[in-house]
Amino acid sequence: MIRTKPILACDVGGTRIKLGLVRGARLMSQSEIAAAPENGLAAALKRIAGAVPALCRRAGVEQKKLAGFGLSFPGIIAPRTEKILSTPAGKFDDAKRLNVPGLVKKTLGVPVRICNDANAALAGEWHFGAARGSRSAVMLTLGTGIGSAAIIDGVPLRGQHGQAGCLGGHLTANLAGSICPCGNIGCAETEASTWALPIQAHAHPGFAASRLAREKVLDYAAVFRAATRGDRLAVELRDRSLRVWAVALVNLIHAYDPEVAVIGGGIMRSGDIILPALRRYVSKHAWTPWGGVKIKPAALGNHAGIFGVASLFKMET
Repeated sequence: MIRTKPILACDVGGTRIKLGLVRGARLMSQSEIAAAPENGLAAALKRIAGAVPALCRRAGVEQKKLAGFGLSFPGIIAPRTEKILSTPAGKFDDAKRLNVPGLVKKTLGVPVRICNDANAALAGEWHFGAARGSRSAVMLTLGTGIGSAAIIDGVPLRGQHGQAGCLGGHLTANLAGSICPCGNIGCAETEASTWALPIQAHAHPGFAASRLAREKVLDYAAVFRAATRGDRLAVELRDRSLRVWAVALVNLIHAYDPEVAVIGGGIMRSGDIILPALRRYVSKHAWTPWGGVKIKPAALGNHAGIFGVASLFKMET
């Protein structure tokens, strides 16, 4: 049974932190604050605490009646202890030294659950979104980086050290590729993610003649726009990225045997192009003698992580 008291849910991103009060499948109120990752997670937690009274007022909820605080964070989270073991390069560098549950307990006085952001997103989609009703599902999130998560036979996959299932972006997609910040070679994330895209574009000999050279923001939205106009570099980058994402998805399917694969993240604004390409590739190359994996777009958008981390409390009383 989903408890009746609302959960304060927080989804930490590289630039913005999304906050919400969640009761079951209902988002009662929401807001966003700047992430300012260079200032660390401790400072962010103080700003989060400062935003809670206004959230509660808008939802008509007394702050003392909150049931818990769920934190979706972009890093490896140790099972059981929920200690943050890794952070994005150069962001929230203090997080690995913090006793986050202790800090939150001191400021808000509520129980705390911490979850990797990709795991939280899949949990949200599994409980309330595109993967609802399935027993086994994977999620691939395409954005600044590439995230992944898996639920197998109704059990969220975490592993001994909290990294099982969530490193799909760091499976090798190119043996001759660049060294990834994680230390591996040719990771899917290094080959086709928003942070890597400008590096690849600027290094291409055709960059100066491309429409992309005139873009103020060189992201995948710009690539897909230019590709529809026949820009040769944009078409090359688009098609190569589609292959990388498709390879990453087949890797997840072979590793975790899902019935549903959910594709999310900011790059999925071009989902009308991405989804058909992924489906064609998976249909041709994934070994699933039992049938075919359903490949669906994420249904909860930017709220998946908020709903997912709140769902960690759903079976508690």
